[in-house]
Amino acid sequence: MKKIILIFIVSVSLIACTNQDTKTEAATETTGTITTTGPDVDMMKNSFTYFANGEWTKLASCYADTAKTFHNVWPSDTDTTVGVSIQNIIEGFKKQRELIDGNINLGKSIYEVVTMPDGNKYGHSWLEMSWKSKKGVAGKMVIFNSFGINKDGKLTYHWPIYDTKDVVNLK
Repeated sequence: MKKIILIFIVSVSLIACTNQDTKTEAATETTGTITTTGPDVDMMKNSFTYFANGEWTKLASCYADTAKTFHNVWPSDTDTTVGVSIQNIIEGFKKQRELIDGNINLGKSIYEVVTMPDGNKYGHSWLEMSWKSKKGVAGKMVIFNSFGINKDGKLTYHWPIYDTKDVVNLK
């Protein structure tokens, strides 16, 4: 009995440690697809590069005209004040950027786009950002983001979740 349990544990361990390829799954009638490459993934990556480099016009071009962002809040159908327009958040980013020495550094990242069977697309990213304030204080955060992507390839919402402690230290 002990040998059977040992063989089972070793087998499970080997399977769990096997490298899994997560490029693209084929679509079927009842399932969607997940991809880590393609134009929608590139658009999400570009939006962060534009943000990191302070390229505000290019950043705005990634979003639909009616897009909203929900930073560290839960979007609500009943409270329409929690969402901020992309133009308003960019204005806030510009003021915040005045406190940063140089550009923001983008570190490790993961991007994916999920396409549902009905054609709706949702993007997700996990990325690391770091910077140095003009006061010489280093900051770093890991951000989880969820996006809506419309049929025109534009972001319809941006929902980042992150720890604000190093952002607060910019002031």
